[in-house]
Amino acid sequence: MLSVCGVAGLTAQTPAPVSPSGKPLRHLEYSFTVAVEGLQSYKVVGAAGVQTVNNQGGKVAAPEGGGGTMYVDILSVAPDGSLVVRVSELVQGEPRPRAAYSCNVYGSTAVFCPATATPGPAEWLLLSYMGRQFIDAAPWDAQGHWQRKEQSAEFNIEENFTLVDAGDGKKVVVREIKTTQLHNGGFDNQTSDITINYDRAMEVPDIIRADVATAGGTETSSASYVFTLTSDSFAKPAH
Repeated sequence: MLSVCGVAGLTAQTPAPVSPSGKPLRHLEYSFTVAVEGLQSYKVVGAAGVQTVNNQGGKVAAPEGGGGTMYVDILSVAPDGSLVVRVSELVQGEPRPRAAYSCNVYGSTAVFCPATATPGPAEWLLLSYMGRQFIDAAPWDAQGHWQRKEQSAEFNIEENFTLVDAGDGKKVVVREIKTTQLHNGGFDNQTSDITINYDRAMEVPDIIRADVATAGGTETSSASYVFTLTSDSFAKPAH
């Protein structure tokens, strides 16, 4: 069975804790596309008011789509091992990137954005897989699975990960099934089916595909996301 237990962690994304020049330690760009239908709005606020789940979008009666470029800057490594990351998006047809947000991202897929204003759903989804050692530090079992749960009075989250393709050892494919239940009397649950083509040597996702279904009361919605890495300041020039 597939397993990555016992493999030493790779450190492509673990530079010095801060950049002495004040510039980002690493800059990445992802092209993205989004298609939505009946999108609803909701937020989940965890301990100490820190937002842990986000989906901000107006309701639409028919399918809508769009895309653009996501800019991700790795700013520093926090004392708890998380990366401090700044993200912004340039949407097709708009003259400049939208507001940038700084968040702490973890290899467990946890994301904490302390500011009141928080990233949109596409940015939030990408940030979930930008943490250090998403593959190498995960508690994989002998069958190539691991699970993460988070519970509070406001929500329950369960994430189930499967290593579906161990690839060449440097690039792997992981599938995640994620369920979210909110206890707010309105939005009820969300199920996400996500596939991550991950570069273990560089510690970043190359491609993310996500299908998200949301149901609450009499309303349902769906959204599909695709992210593709197009630029990485750590990448070596091709010869």
